[in-house]
Amino acid sequence: MWELSLRNTAGIKSGTATLESGLNTVQASNFKGKSSFIRAIQIVMGTASMGDRADLTEGASEGRVTLDTPETAYEVTLQRSETGAVTRHGDPYLTADRALVCARLFAFLGEDNEIRARVRAGEDLTDLLQRPIDIEDIDAQIADLRNERDSVVRRLETAERAAENLPSVTEAISRLESELKELRERRDQLGDRVGESPDDGSLSDDLADRRSEVSTAEQTVTRLEKQIERKETALAEKTEELETLEVPDEVTFAADIQEREERIDELGLQIDLLEGVHRANQRVLEEDEVTLVSSVESSLTADEFDCWVCGETTTAEDIEARLESLEVKLTELRSEKRSLTEEIEAVKREQEQVRQQRQTRRQLEETVGDLRADLDELRGELHRARDRRSSLQEAVDELASQVEAAETELNEQLTDIKAEIRTAESELDDQRSRRDELREQSQEATRLRTEKQDLTERIADLRNRKKKKQLELKEQFDTAMDEAISQFAPGFDGARLDVQTTADGEVDAFELVIARDGRETEIGALSEGERELVGIVVAVAGFRTFDVADIVPVILLDGISQLSADNLRRLIDYLDGASEMLVTTAYPEAGEFSGNTIRPTEWETISDEEAPVA
Repeated sequence: MWELSLRNTAGIKSGTATLESGLNTVQASNFKGKSSFIRAIQIVMGTASMGDRADLTEGASEGRVTLDTPETAYEVTLQRSETGAVTRHGDPYLTADRALVCARLFAFLGEDNEIRARVRAGEDLTDLLQRPIDIEDIDAQIADLRNERDSVVRRLETAERAAENLPSVTEAISRLESELKELRERRDQLGDRVGESPDDGSLSDDLADRRSEVSTAEQTVTRLEKQIERKETALAEKTEELETLEVPDEVTFAADIQEREERIDELGLQIDLLEGVHRANQRVLEEDEVTLVSSVESSLTADEFDCWVCGETTTAEDIEARLESLEVKLTELRSEKRSLTEEIEAVKREQEQVRQQRQTRRQLEETVGDLRADLDELRGELHRARDRRSSLQEAVDELASQVEAAETELNEQLTDIKAEIRTAESELDDQRSRRDELREQSQEATRLRTEKQDLTERIADLRNRKKKKQLELKEQFDTAMDEAISQFAPGFDGARLDVQTTADGEVDAFELVIARDGRETEIGALSEGERELVGIVVAVAGFRTFDVADIVPVILLDGISQLSADNLRRLIDYLDGASEMLVTTAYPEAGEFSGNTIRPTEWETISDEEAPVA
């Protein structure tokens, strides 16, 4: 059960009401606050458009809507500035972007519902039906996961190469161990034959050490030269990739997005105002209630009366002509708003593309910078290694001269063997370190394959989730439309939501197709009531597809004067059970309804003080 309290909200100066589970019917005659009450619920739920001056009662400087639920209390206040603009503050029921979008499109089905308006005008529904999917930004998530997977693939390639190189390194270790065993045996044999050398072995030991160090230094120089060669190749590739990457500095019209959004808000206010004026005056004429607002004088040609706005004498035909002019103006404003919205969406798509290109450029710049830093460090190491090799060779040459003069041929052989042993030992240590490094890298391959598979599955899941929702929307529409035709028996055979796809199978657009007498027809060929029924069925399909009942516990229904009392009851039965609560408006002549009936007899409305104005 919900308790609502209103003050200075739309046409209601003060009032309270209780909403119960199931059907809640706000039943009253014209100008008694029915639509204002629905608007108040939208305000406290957080879905009412910002800046609508009609939200605050005319002449009031501030207003408030309070909602008490069994769990929490919510309050939204309205304030009018010195310029007349109306702002909202407080804590509404809904705050998440996706929840707000789903509520506006699929749960709050008043006359200003965008889906109903698009269907009524026969306009494209694709962007509205995909808006909850766009909120999730699935394409951006897929792009991020692809970048992460590319990084994993590169690391996996390194690990797999390590696994391929491991057997050769293991074989080299076995070979070196065998060679060392043979060298040590020959050293021991020569040592027994040499006996005591003139220099007591110190020169030959030093020479062996220096030759071993020269050999190690030579290996270091070779290793560094190869590393530099690989780094230079990688740097050239990445530099070329970076130079060929074209990234715009600025996105066309990006600076104008705010101006266009402000213009869209301005157009929304103008459209709302013109629709309100058009709707109120049209209803006065359609319901033949001119006598409520003016004095009528009958004549032979046409009934004349004073215009309730300007006071000049006029006729119904003149008023209808003015209303047609308003419809033309509304069409122009809606077209401009739709055009601006499409321009903003195009700019945002271009911005996203530029963002991804700039991210790629940043990654390439970081890689190029890292490669250059590595090259600088390696070149420094190579220069030092060459200097060390030259210095060691000079020491070897000097010691060799001394050993040549002081030792016999056996001593020379012993020296060579000692040098070979030290070289082999050094190489063995290097190969063992290399083996340990390769083992560690190869062991990571299994984890990286699992991580790559997981990322691939997550990308596929995101793609499938998007397409699944799009196709589910079509299926839900077909089901909902079958139910509606069975419930209402309208004057058309049926309707379907065709899915149009791109060459790679991605859903590109939805097309609403109406069938009458076995042939396709335009939505404009349907009656007003039939068009409203189709619009509500589209909203119901979205309500079911996106599980709106889980986040929005109430459905609002208003502005359905095109439906008879019997059809209104059928519509209520059609929507029964879809959500925890259903709130609808009805005239007294529609009779009694089951559930909770709200009769605003104790509300204070604008119409209580003065006659309504068109």
